Amino acid sequence: MNLNRWENKVALVTGANSGIGAAITQRLLNMKLNTIAIDLNIDHLMELKDHMDGKTQRLYPMQANLCNEEEIQRVFQWAEETIGGIDILINNAGVSGQKSLLEGSAEEWRHILDVNVVALSVCTREAVKSMERRNVIDGHIIHLSSNVAHLVPKLPALHFYSASKHAVRALTEGLRQELRNINSKIKITSISPGLVKSQIFKSSLGDKFDKSLYESHPSLQAEDIANTIEFILSSPSHVQLHDIIIKPQGSDV
Repeated sequence: MNLNRWENKVALVTGANSGIGAAITQRLLNMKLNTIAIDLNIDHLMELKDHMDGKTQRLYPMQANLCNEEEIQRVFQWAEETIGGIDILINNAGVSGQKSLLEGSAEEWRHILDVNVVALSVCTREAVKSMERRNVIDGHIIHLSSNVAHLVPKLPALHFYSASKHAVRALTEGLRQELRNINSKIKITSISPGLVKSQIFKSSLGDKFDKSLYESHPSLQAEDIANTIEFILSSPSHVQLHDIIIKPQGSDV
């Protein structure tokens, strides 16, 4: 299908300030989508906006705490009132933890669930409302999950993170069923990448772990995920790409 059909439509990307989110944001802008890019910190997004010349008007950086439902709703309301509502939602934001299940804290677990599961669900609910209200027939919601949604990793610090991504798989199928039941043409896709060169583990487990991880395991690049997003959005209307697993060549899981 011709990607030109998305030109001037509106996409929203969560966790867009760096890593995979930043690569996806750049790709959507290249596809001439108006792109709302939200994150808790938007310094890199503002820098990107300042250097985008003719594309600048398509990028809308917005600071928002995804753990606050009212802030999420504020973003969607702004989109509705200012640029016409959401046609594509990419739930990219995600956090990991530091502790095992035997040593972890309820505070850390709640934060992982708030970002990886609850915020994803709130954004999805609001996006579907926006699409249904405007009778959008080709909307698309994409969840950034993980290969650990399909297995349980051996690293204890990733066990609760893995559980949150298993939840995303269930939410993806649940939403597909609910959209089918209301005869909606909105599509839902989950992407489950293997190890991607990003900041998620550096921020949770530190520089030393991050360096060792990428030195000892093959990894994907953020642009590989952006390429996959473009492929998904090019699929014809009758094709439901439900869950795409992407592994680095030579990966042992």
